[in-house]
Amino acid sequence: MEIDSRDTELHDQGVVRTTNATPPPYRRIDHIALAVADIEQAIALFQNVLGFDLKRRLHVRGATTGMLSAEFEANGVKFVVCQGTEPESQVSRLVENFGVGLAHVALEVEDVDETVGELRRKGLDFDTNVIRGPGLTQAFSSRCSNTGLSFEFISRHGEDGFVDANIQDLFQQLEQSGKF
Repeated sequence: MEIDSRDTELHDQGVVRTTNATPPPYRRIDHIALAVADIEQAIALFQNVLGFDLKRRLHVRGATTGMLSAEFEANGVKFVVCQGTEPESQVSRLVENFGVGLAHVALEVEDVDETVGELRRKGLDFDTNVIRGPGLTQAFSSRCSNTGLSFEFISRHGEDGFVDANIQDLFQQLEQSGKF
């Protein structure tokens, strides 16, 4: 990677810091999504051991596959756990290819369209288009082959949880594209 010396500064530890860049648009981590092998065991861990409140459970169905999910919160910290319902589902394929664990990190932004546009210009690929629902806008990046990370960029306008229509749209887009 070539570094333009006008935009960067090299520190003693070998860390490069961009000095003229626009600050990232991220406000906070909205939630962390985990792919699990057994949702009931995950629910027991989050509720009984870690003390999180179970906010909602969902069963999402696409055209041919589905997933089960459970949303948890404690003191503003949010987790969503997901389990595929068939071996072909996106979550099942994610677990098969990457193992259980991190599905994505959701970063809250003011403007999802603007953030996606800027990140695309910088080379980030996306598995979905921008998904819009009442009070909630979101988009999902492709999984990085180096870090294994996928990001959701999310903007909430009155919606604290997740919108069923958004989840359905997400699931259908991933199902159509074969992404996980």
